[in-house]
Amino acid sequence: MAAEYQLCAIDLDETLLGPDHQISEGNIAAIRVAINRGLQVVIASGRMHEATQKYASLLGLTGPIISYNGALVKVPATGDEWLHLKTPAPLAAEVMEFCAANGYQLNFYYQGLIYTEADTPWLQLYHGRTGSPYKVQPGLASAMRGLQPTKLLIVDTPDRTNALLPIFREKYAGSLYVTKTTDEYLEFMPIEANKGAALEIVASKLGIGVSETIAIGDSFNDIPMVEWAGLGLAVGNAKPELKAVADRVIGRYDEDGVGRALLELTE
Repeated sequence: MAAEYQLCAIDLDETLLGPDHQISEGNIAAIRVAINRGLQVVIASGRMHEATQKYASLLGLTGPIISYNGALVKVPATGDEWLHLKTPAPLAAEVMEFCAANGYQLNFYYQGLIYTEADTPWLQLYHGRTGSPYKVQPGLASAMRGLQPTKLLIVDTPDRTNALLPIFREKYAGSLYVTKTTDEYLEFMPIEANKGAALEIVASKLGIGVSETIAIGDSFNDIPMVEWAGLGLAVGNAKPELKAVADRVIGRYDEDGVGRALLELTE
């Protein structure tokens, strides 16, 4: 491979996936070419691990997957977990109680399932996008009290999640990582969790230096890995905040921006 890059971490939604939530034929072909040229590719998603595996399989990836915004690094073929951070139970209980009292759709991620108070339109919006497995659990706040989820996620209108973001960031400063991943999603995770820290672990395990890494994303939760990587790329449709810290802006997610960039970088 002519270029110096050895490892590339790629976000899924609105980065690698098209508007239909699938990987385009153009991106599939380009990524396979890049892999054949020597580039190791890993998925780095906010989704749960179980909702990322089909994409890894489609691309022929056999290495680790970064999921839950960096709270979990797991190798599907062996089940080995290189990292698994969990949200403290008392803080998870506070978020559950807030959502129950105010009628918010809350996804509670625990042991490979999403637990939810009820089957709501917001849950179906999320499920339609990700296909994540879920279980309806009435009395969620009581039933799951004392458990440590990998993450929690509120699904609601962009206006409401935008309004809640600074409130929860202030409330949980130093104790939870609170971020937005799409317009409707507000996520709560262990304070140490982020895609940048997870990518650092993957690179270290594989014996790859930071200068040999690429990270590609579109949203707020991608900022840590785009900042950490030797080359941080933002797709053309990325949030302005991500573009501001990226080394380069590439094509949009609906223009095979990821694939085109990797073909260029691995020539």
